[in-house]
Amino acid sequence: MKPLEYLPLNCAAGTAYEVLADHAAPRDAHAPGLLDVVAIALAACMPIYGARGDAALARLEDTELFGGTYCNGATRLEFTDGRAAYERLAVTQADFVEGLERLKRAGVNFSEARFEPARRRKRILVAA
Repeated sequence: MKPLEYLPLNCAAGTAYEVLADHAAPRDAHAPGLLDVVAIALAACMPIYGARGDAALARLEDTELFGGTYCNGATRLEFTDGRAAYERLAVTQADFVEGLERLKRAGVNFSEARFEPARRRKRILVAA
């Protein structure tokens, strides 16, 4: 595929939010946490492409996406199990158009999306 056929995932997520939110404020569409939430929905209905280091952009299979967390405004897919993060996340233009229509038909609406980071709680160890 030609590079122009790809749309960065963070741009796709921002566009999807603006299209699928009833009262989207322009500044909200670019909040990093919100883009991460929207990326989850996009990944459910379209292939995601990414790369590690200098490797070429490639389609990520479900097994490669499994256990990952979108972060930094849908620009990285990080893992807690020691696997290296994927960067340069993207979708194809054609997949985005088709996937966005699928989300519209499904009635997806990001107006109530929450993206505030959860508070970390202290871990309490109970003696056995």
